[in-house]
Amino acid sequence: MAQPITEPATVATVRMLLAATAGRHSPPAPLSIARGGVIALVRGTDSVSLEVHEALRILADEAGIDLLDITPAPEFGRTPPARRVKLVVAATQAASFAAQRCAAAWNAPVILPGLINPDEPLRLLLRPEPALTVAFGDGRTCTVLQAAHFTGSVHCATTSGAFSYEARELAVSPIPGGMLACVVSEDASPVRPLREPLKLRLTTPVPATVDGITDVFPAGTQRIGLARTLYRIVLHTAAPKSGDLQ
Repeated sequence: MAQPITEPATVATVRMLLAATAGRHSPPAPLSIARGGVIALVRGTDSVSLEVHEALRILADEAGIDLLDITPAPEFGRTPPARRVKLVVAATQAASFAAQRCAAAWNAPVILPGLINPDEPLRLLLRPEPALTVAFGDGRTCTVLQAAHFTGSVHCATTSGAFSYEARELAVSPIPGGMLACVVSEDASPVRPLREPLKLRLTTPVPATVDGITDVFPAGTQRIGLARTLYRIVLHTAAPKSGDLQ
């Protein structure tokens, strides 16, 4: 089937990526897209998302790859289970955070809008970035990409008990190998890098801001730990960082 006359830039990037990896015997881990694999599209219902969906559906059919359509973009704590996903694509910037949370949960690299210029030669660059996983008491899990900030009464403690506070506020953000935790309590306000999971005990629901989105964490015991590494496909002209895969 012929591709659209004007293909969305994100889909053109996926097309280039498929072509670049098709002949490689060992593409950079964890990137490995082959016939029978799955590309997941995280999108809304706006006109741009619909255009990307149609173009990516055509490309997936041509390449013998299954397309998993995730719409609407899942909210924090609502990432659905998925299997065999080899690449996650965000249709628009509005879906970027949801797409990255899905990618981290499914252990697949992610393409975000506008990060690669399809008019230039493609040089594959996978950038690993740390993320955190929140395990809720009801069995749900979700990913923190940038930071989570809790305001209210929170008892927080590491498994070993070396870090234990009754906090009025708590902020955590991912760092390589763990998380940076900042506590505001009656007695102290420490800022510590932690290498072990942090358990939160909430006696009542607590307001929280996760990656810029305000929500309410339910009462109960929640666990925050290091998530699988998130791999973003970035501009080949981006300044290299330690750990980049080319």
